[in-house]
Amino acid sequence: MSDQAAWQPPQYGAAPGWTPPPKPGLIPLRPLTFGQLLGTPFQVLRRNTGALFGSAVLIQVIVVLGTLLLVGGATGLFLYRLSRATDADRGAVTAGGVATVILAALVTIALSVIASGILQGIVVIDVANGVLGHKPKAGQLWHATRGRRWALVGFVFLLGAGFLVGLAVLGGIVASLVVPGAVNGGGGGAALIAVGVIVGILAFLGFLVLWAWLWTKTSLAASAIMLERLGIRAAIARSWRLSRGGFWRVFGSQILVIIICYVATQLVSTPLSLVLQFAVSAAFPTGTPTSFTGVDATSLTIAAVSYGALLLFTLVIGAVTSVIQSATGAVVYVDQRMRREGLDLVLTRFVEDRQAGRPLGDPFATPQFGAQPAAGAW
Repeated sequence: MSDQAAWQPPQYGAAPGWTPPPKPGLIPLRPLTFGQLLGTPFQVLRRNTGALFGSAVLIQVIVVLGTLLLVGGATGLFLYRLSRATDADRGAVTAGGVATVILAALVTIALSVIASGILQGIVVIDVANGVLGHKPKAGQLWHATRGRRWALVGFVFLLGAGFLVGLAVLGGIVASLVVPGAVNGGGGGAALIAVGVIVGILAFLGFLVLWAWLWTKTSLAASAIMLERLGIRAAIARSWRLSRGGFWRVFGSQILVIIICYVATQLVSTPLSLVLQFAVSAAFPTGTPTSFTGVDATSLTIAAVSYGALLLFTLVIGAVTSVIQSATGAVVYVDQRMRREGLDLVLTRFVEDRQAGRPLGDPFATPQFGAQPAAGAW
């Protein structure tokens, strides 16, 4: 053809509208490898550090201040009353003071459980948004947990109560053997004590195995409470079903992350503790005085800075590890749903519909097999 400019390509009609590919989220929308299960919780904190770390530190500060005010105040009041009590009243004052301190400690434990539940809810919501490519702010995360916080706190309380009841039963069994042996004495008593110790060791190992199994089977309930808006009982049953057939994957990924966090904490905290102990020893070479009257300002400053640095480190490392460990359960929950229920296909369709401007449903809603899932804004 001599006239190239006159040639036009054939027309086959207008090309379909092009939709840009979905924005990558926290994880690939497919079942995760074991390495991805271990690495993603650390990415959760790095991806939205401000919202998650800030929320975790705020919660840690509230718990620490509550502990100092309640336990410290109860202890200080007890010591003050004891120093002014007469010999006749000393026994009653001691009993009342000890009871008050124990009650304050129980209140702080309850405060810690509440804080742990709220933080878990925040992290679960962030992981779910991260999977969809969102990066919510701290205020949005707190707002999204409304209506589900107390259910999650109740679940955490239930777990803690179950653990304590198990330990109490175990202690009762051992005590029923050891105490009579100690009272009776002699060869028969020594044999009974030995049997009690052996039974105690074996029972404790069995209890740890049982608790690890129960903890693993219920470890996905927190995510079900927050994302599927289930009650405590229904969430535990849901977690039980989701972990079926994947016990070692669910257990192994979570326990390995806990071990990694513990080892990393020890590697950082041990040198810091040695430095702080050296600083306090340098400030008070003859030992910490019972009264700071007459102590020079430099020594007091060194001691205050050392203890302040230790408290700050505790807050920071506690915030980091709590976020990472909470994120692990949420990531495992998403992975198990992708493996068992095809959640990856639901999430992919959700992202595509969002990009195309089509109506959206709730991608994390409990699947209703054989029926259309209920629509709702995510």
